[in-house]
Amino acid sequence: MSRIIVRDKKELELLLAKIPRYRGWRRELEQYETPSSIVSHILWLAYLKGDVYSKNIAEPGCGTGVFSIGALLLGASKSICIDIDNSILEHTHSVVKNIFRNLSHRLILVNSDIRDLEVNSVDTVIMNPPFGVYRRNRGLDLFFLRKAMGMAYSIYSLHKYSPMLEEIITDLSRDWGFDITYSERLKFPIPMMYPTHRRRIYIVETVLYVFRKRM
Repeated sequence: MSRIIVRDKKELELLLAKIPRYRGWRRELEQYETPSSIVSHILWLAYLKGDVYSKNIAEPGCGTGVFSIGALLLGASKSICIDIDNSILEHTHSVVKNIFRNLSHRLILVNSDIRDLEVNSVDTVIMNPPFGVYRRNRGLDLFFLRKAMGMAYSIYSLHKYSPMLEEIITDLSRDWGFDITYSERLKFPIPMMYPTHRRRIYIVETVLYVFRKRM
């Protein structure tokens, strides 16, 4: 019996948009809600490239776990949601229990600092790591990427765009034995979420990178 629950990108987006909003976002962890349109776009790309169906997925810095939930809707064997914030994982558990109950046996929630965790037997990492824009988090996006390269053969990772960072990521992928097989600029909207925000919405220029390990 097929595990696929959705059959097209729009249906996936609509289902993910039904996930109740989390209200406890933490600025120091650079937590932001990834729009369902971006999540479905990335997941559908990964699905078409054969990196989701029947695959073991990991999502470091998962937040509310939308990539993990979406991957399961597209037939992933299992998804591992990893986050340092236990309260946001409790929210994810509640969402799955109440809305996507048929997925619960394939979703694994792990409360851990990514620095302290080793994950094996993963086919694909799909993640939106912290951008590292705050001083205390500088370089955290690259740390997440290095950890992902130690986990999986295929990686889909969203990063804040800058020419310098693009060069660093290119060098990093080469050093770790990965090729960048695809990249795409995506405009990432961030609503007014924190007291320091002064605009109703911020548009951040991001890049989706797809990495594949050389065999």
